[in-house]
Amino acid sequence: MDYGDVSSAVVAGVPRVVAVDGLERSRNGFGHRLSIGVVTDSPEPFTSDELDALLEAVWRALPWEPNTIKVVAGTSAAEGEEPVDLRAAAAELSPLGVTNAGQGGVSLTDMDVRYGAWTGPE
Repeated sequence: MDYGDVSSAVVAGVPRVVAVDGLERSRNGFGHRLSIGVVTDSPEPFTSDELDALLEAVWRALPWEPNTIKVVAGTSAAEGEEPVDLRAAAAELSPLGVTNAGQGGVSLTDMDVRYGAWTGPE
């Protein structure tokens, strides 16, 4: 599956993201969902600005239109992974539709309303 430059766009667009550790496309009845896992430099919850930058980077870099983006985040430390909470940040990103996903993760819809019609990478 082609994910374009999503990984590099996310790392460049969100300074506290140090790596993208998983990308997966799946069908969901309305189109395709992108699931993305990111590794952060801190276990602190994301701000709405950080999550907004991550979602917009995905929306602009992905070579196919997702109708849902599922995001989970965590730290990677010698003591083990620690989840990063995205729920409060997602709740502030109207008019996106938000569903909780996993431990602190979120699934979001309606990116075209917030970021404009999907056009693919330039």
